[in-house]
Amino acid sequence: MLRTALEFLAEELNLYIKRKDADNFGNVDMVVVSNLMKPDGSFAVAADQGNDTFKIILTLVNLEEDRIAESQQYFQKVNDRIQVNNPPLNLNLHVLFSVFTTNYVSGLRLLSYVIGFFQSHSAFDTETHPHLNNKTDPGKPWQRIGRIVADLHPISFEQQNNLWAALGAKYMPSVIYRLRTVTFTDAEPKMEAPPITEVVIADN
Repeated sequence: MLRTALEFLAEELNLYIKRKDADNFGNVDMVVVSNLMKPDGSFAVAADQGNDTFKIILTLVNLEEDRIAESQQYFQKVNDRIQVNNPPLNLNLHVLFSVFTTNYVSGLRLLSYVIGFFQSHSAFDTETHPHLNNKTDPGKPWQRIGRIVADLHPISFEQQNNLWAALGAKYMPSVIYRLRTVTFTDAEPKMEAPPITEVVIADN
C-alpha cells in the first residue's frame, strides 16, 4: 500500500513535468522513490556522470493514524456467512519531496513544478485515475487504495533543522505534503458465523 501510493505519485509527477517542460525533461524520468542517505552515510541516489543531475526524491518521513476517519467494527457477508472484521486502519503519510541537482536555479524550477502539480491535482481516486492500483495484486481487493488527498504541510525552521539532522543529509530545496487517507484492511475475519434467519421469542 505504501509503495503503491508513492510510486503512483512519482509516475504522475514525472508525466506532469514532461508535459510542462518537454524541452528539458521530456525524455527522462527524474522523480524517484528513495531514502536520501544509505546506512553507511553515502547519498542514496547516484549522480549522473558528466551531466547536470536532476532528481526529485520522494521520501516517507512520518506516518500518523487518521482518527477522524476511524470507524467501528464492521460486518460483511461472504459465502452465506457473516464475518466480523476489525475497522480499517486509516493512515496519513508525510512525504518529503527533495530536489537534488547540481544546478540550484533549475532545482528551484523543479520544486515549483512539484507545488504546481499538487495545486492542480490535490486528490486522486480510481475514477479520475483508473491506474491508481496497477501495482497491487488484483486478487487482494482489501489492499487497494480508494483515494489519496494531498495537503501542503509547512514546518518551522526548528522542525526543518531537526528533520534534516535525523535524515543525516544536508538541506536541499524541498517541500512536505501530507497524503490522506491510505487505508489498511486485514481480510482475515475475527469471527465468522451463519446469518440469523429466524427469531424465536420464547414464552416463560
